[in-house]
Amino acid sequence: MPHWKDIPIHVIDFEGSTRTGIVEYGIATLHAGEISSATTRLCRPAASIPRLDTQCHGLRDDDLAHCAPVTADWEIFAALRRTGLLAAHHCPVEQSLLKLAWPYPGAMPDHARPGQPALNDWGPWIDTYRVALAWHPRLPDGKLGTLINWFRLEKKLAALAEKFCPPHRARYHCALYDALAAALLLRHLCAQPDRLDTSLENLLQSSMGAARLNDRMQGELELF
Repeated sequence: MPHWKDIPIHVIDFEGSTRTGIVEYGIATLHAGEISSATTRLCRPAASIPRLDTQCHGLRDDDLAHCAPVTADWEIFAALRRTGLLAAHHCPVEQSLLKLAWPYPGAMPDHARPGQPALNDWGPWIDTYRVALAWHPRLPDGKLGTLINWFRLEKKLAALAEKFCPPHRARYHCALYDALAAALLLRHLCAQPDRLDTSLENLLQSSMGAARLNDRMQGELELF
């Protein structure tokens, strides 16, 4: 059974909505227990950005008019899923936006269970929100900023942001900053003495509700 360090885990974050689509993405890849690479890009929206959205992520229509839409990057996201598992903090949001761009990625390997049939979906996902609350049920809440502070990861996150983030996008609700925060959180959770043997399958189980876990055990997850 693959260990969590054996396969790349691509932690992603999107800014956007079902109205605008993805207007910014950030990707932080964890491999062999380290954040090995990171990338980000602004994307042209599918519709005008509401003022409330701008107040959250700081992006306006004029900032993105020159950008290509996220659909120009199909090969990037297909390669992420082909080479590893996708992860996000509260992954239903990222999953819905990704499926809005591309509903299905085609046949993709089940990295956590080698030898199993291919999956025609972007999942199964690792959800750092669910993993944190499952492994530490006494946490005050599951907000990303709360967890970074709770585990005293602020300085490490600041160092990563200085290295990887555009200077004006190094804060929460900026896609790469949030992706780096979630990747750092996942690495911290898996580095605890009682979690050193964590497998990919264990991370997936901790990321799922009971119904989805039952579906996966029966080999039915993500096939429709």
